[in-house]
Amino acid sequence: MAHLAKEAKAHNNNQANKPSGSVNTRFPQLEWNQKNNEDAKPKNEKHMIQHTCANVALSTIKVPNITFSSDDPIPEHCTGEEPLIIKAIVGTTQIHRIYVDGGSSAEIMYEHCFEQLTTEEKAIMLPPTAPLVGFSGQVSWPLGTISLPVTLYDYRGRMSKTIITDFMIIRAPSPYNIILGRPGMRQLGAVASPLHSIMKFTTKHGIAIIIGERLQQPTCNQISRKRDHPDSSNDTQDVEKIVINESYPEQKVSIAANLPRTLKQHLCEFLSSNKDVFAWTPSDMTGVPRELAEHKLNVHPRTFPVWQKKRVLAKERSNAITTKVKKLVEARILRAIFFPKWVSNPVMVKNIDGTWRMCIDFTNLNKACPKDSYLLPEIDQKIESLEGYKLKCFLDAYKGYHQIRMAKEDEEKTSFHTEHGTFL
Repeated sequence: MAHLAKEAKAHNNNQANKPSGSVNTRFPQLEWNQKNNEDAKPKNEKHMIQHTCANVALSTIKVPNITFSSDDPIPEHCTGEEPLIIKAIVGTTQIHRIYVDGGSSAEIMYEHCFEQLTTEEKAIMLPPTAPLVGFSGQVSWPLGTISLPVTLYDYRGRMSKTIITDFMIIRAPSPYNIILGRPGMRQLGAVASPLHSIMKFTTKHGIAIIIGERLQQPTCNQISRKRDHPDSSNDTQDVEKIVINESYPEQKVSIAANLPRTLKQHLCEFLSSNKDVFAWTPSDMTGVPRELAEHKLNVHPRTFPVWQKKRVLAKERSNAITTKVKKLVEARILRAIFFPKWVSNPVMVKNIDGTWRMCIDFTNLNKACPKDSYLLPEIDQKIESLEGYKLKCFLDAYKGYHQIRMAKEDEEKTSFHTEHGTFL
């Protein structure tokens, strides 16, 4: 015990002999607290002075007066009930259908709009850092965040303003491309008036004005699937069926019933004068010559042929298959085949009008073919491509398409069972 007491005494003497500027590595917290207590008063006073000066600076900022009146350039379509929709240049792309929402706490860019940006712009997307919370408390995580310059122009083209805005990229169906919320409007120094369908923002040269755009007809504001509204599938009051070929009066063409009288007359005359482009009978579908186009199957060479066992179908479906096959055989689109190596089964699907549609179960054949990396276009992009056109043709495919034949070496792989034999 004596030698322990000597070591403790020697250690205390060494600590006492250290210079005041040395750092105590064993008790740094005690020295930091002592130093903090000595400097607490000046720092607090300095912080209070800075905070007071900041408040004074904010109170002295001159905010220009932005007012709205009947003298403003109010668009003709303005009713005061529609949302305020504007356009702007985001990055290097001009974006339409930007919804100005003063109640949104963030700027939103929908995925279908993000896909229209350049490759260089999409490459700067960062992972999300926070989720979005809806009114009812639902939480959804964005695909990412991206910072892009947003440039808005005055409707007279005299003034403009550019800001850097952070967008949250959301995957959700929406008629809008971007939602401009409070942070973006604060950066712009903008005030929106849906009642006048205009937005004003400050620039170095004065107050700029943006005139709202018309989104679409009110009847198209809501897009829903038919299965969500089963009662609306039989609603045909907005469709009128007309006869354009007197030789086949039972085959009618559907047009909109609310078209103007002059436009409807011109449309009927146009369809009647071009009735030869329609396939009125299966024999009219002569097909595209093989020299121009043909289908080919990329079947893996190590795949064995699959002969599906014949399925027994109900009498109604079997009769529908017989009728359909008979028509196609008479039109020389189908023909009988004997001893095929690949055989599939037909699958009957009932249409909305009560008729049957014949499909072929090519599950095994699809598995034998490597997948193609080509992506089909999204339905949202196809609908947006119709903007600016007054008419859109919705003719059913089987009424007017031309048959593209299968390559001769692959024809056998498309054969299928029926009650009266095997056909391809």
